Amino acid sequence: MSSTGRSLRWAAACGAVLMAALACGGSSNTGGTVTFKGTKNIGLSIALTGQSALYGHAISQSMKLAADEINAKGGINGYKVNADILDDATQVANAVNNIKSLILQDNVVAMLGNVTSAQCQATSPIAKQNKVIFIAATCNSYQLTTEPDLVNPYYVSVVPNTFMEGTAAGELAAKTGAKKIFIVSPKYLFGISETNAFVAELKKVAPSATIINDPSTWYVPFPTNPRWDSTINAIQAAKPDLVYSNIFAADQINFITQALQVDPNFFQKYPMTTLASVDELQSLGSKYPLGMHLYQRAPFFALNNPAMNGFVTKYHDRYGEYPSDWAVMDYDAMTMYAKAANAAGSFDADKVRSQIVGHSFDSLRGYKFTIRDGDQQANVGETVGTTGDSGGKYPFPILVNSTNLKGDDLLMPTAILQQLQAGQCEKTPGTPNTTDFSVCPAWKTS
Repeated sequence: MSSTGRSLRWAAACGAVLMAALACGGSSNTGGTVTFKGTKNIGLSIALTGQSALYGHAISQSMKLAADEINAKGGINGYKVNADILDDATQVANAVNNIKSLILQDNVVAMLGNVTSAQCQATSPIAKQNKVIFIAATCNSYQLTTEPDLVNPYYVSVVPNTFMEGTAAGELAAKTGAKKIFIVSPKYLFGISETNAFVAELKKVAPSATIINDPSTWYVPFPTNPRWDSTINAIQAAKPDLVYSNIFAADQINFITQALQVDPNFFQKYPMTTLASVDELQSLGSKYPLGMHLYQRAPFFALNNPAMNGFVTKYHDRYGEYPSDWAVMDYDAMTMYAKAANAAGSFDADKVRSQIVGHSFDSLRGYKFTIRDGDQQANVGETVGTTGDSGGKYPFPILVNSTNLKGDDLLMPTAILQQLQAGQCEKTPGTPNTTDFSVCPAWKTS
């Protein structure tokens, strides 16, 4: 185990001692006394360092906040909940080692998913083998729930998947009227999956639009591409009407920063349609370009409702910053698990799963979401809009003229889902890792 892992494990052990002490008669947030039967761990292997540390920071904070609030209400089945968090440094191998440790040593009753789809691709089978509920609130490639060799009955997604996001991005790009589009995406499962969905949707809704860079140049190294000179130069040479991207976290921040250094008017000349979150907006602050066409998973400022507003206040009071989309979704993941496990009266994965699949749950997003059978995907929405000044309300841009797209309108059609899971949509027949919805018979005829 790395020194980082050991230090985090030591901290977790110390925390467990404190939790045990509190369980013998600690005070609840209401001033009363709550006595617990013991402590149950919910695990999280997350990027506290590395390319996606920006996201892991928010996710871990939200998980702790959710655990405290669950405990203040009596915990789960009479047990105190402990957020058992390990750093995976955005590395697949670390994520695999961490989940084995969390399951086999810490006896977690459930897991929240990692940041990247490559990590979840490697860790979901371990959760399946050990019958541990695995709730994805960040990693989101649709292959994780449809590729025959990856389907996991204990895997639940409360984040819009890459089919849903690619569809939303394609529609957003089409509305700009752009005819010449340049693609920049990270070279791994998520980037390829979402880009293919974007291209497939764009062909349907804007058939006259053209992707002007060769597919061999669409993808950039991942994780972490520190220098973007060649990409910036290629965009300037191609002179596109629009740049489509799903680069994120440190990569997006580096790209934007370096592009603005080359030309302060770069994004006025070459507008972007890109995935983003409150994390990128908050990190760059006033330096985040205005006029960017963003699609976001759960931006708090565009989802105004009492539950969200209360969460934002509590999160900001506790951490001195605004909650990212990831913080919102992982909070929803925690509260969904608590409700389902309490309803099951058990931590048994099959019993909890029966209280998740087909059931509806409240969310910070202002609507109930339902986990549908088949791919166990929540019908959660996507928010699209253009960055603009917040008028002094926040120290970063927000979306203006935003639209909250309904999850039901973005969900993968059942016929395509079934063909994917049956192995009928493989670019190379008999090779599951070539699964692609755009080769499904149902997509071709839709």
